[in-house]
Amino acid sequence: MDIQDLNKSQLILLAILISFVTSIATGISTVTLMQQAPSSVTVPINRIVKQTIEKVVPVESKTQPLSVDQQKLLEDLKAIKPLTVSLFLKGEKEDKILGTGLFLGNDKVVIASIIAQPKDGEVYVVKSILGEQKISKVTQEKDFTIIELIKADATTTTDTTVEVPKI
Repeated sequence: MDIQDLNKSQLILLAILISFVTSIATGISTVTLMQQAPSSVTVPINRIVKQTIEKVVPVESKTQPLSVDQQKLLEDLKAIKPLTVSLFLKGEKEDKILGTGLFLGNDKVVIASIIAQPKDGEVYVVKSILGEQKISKVTQEKDFTIIELIKADATTTTDTTVEVPKI
């Protein structure tokens, strides 16, 4: 078979094979030469390799000042943080997050993704800085879900000691 008869994939495989064999041959010859070299040559090389490996220093990250638009966006995000909520499927050991969203009104929440109605035995809860609240109704819209909460009173909120996150 002539090399001109090979197709593209066979040529690529041949190039990889040649590269692999060259790499192995280079490694073997380097080890052989290092074993035969006098210690005046191998000691400095080994020292350089060890010092290079031991002294890896991470690059300092330089924080650049925010532009006016970035500062305004950051302030807007900080302003809506207390309005954010997460929807969970209540589990025996741990809760499974289904989506996140924003308070729409006193007793409604908008979830950014489409969430199905809870099946029999499933309990959905909304967690926010106000604590954990159970839901009464799930309404699916075209691109999002509206969740109605059970009216907030002392019996529906399970977490009465809520720490307000520092912004």
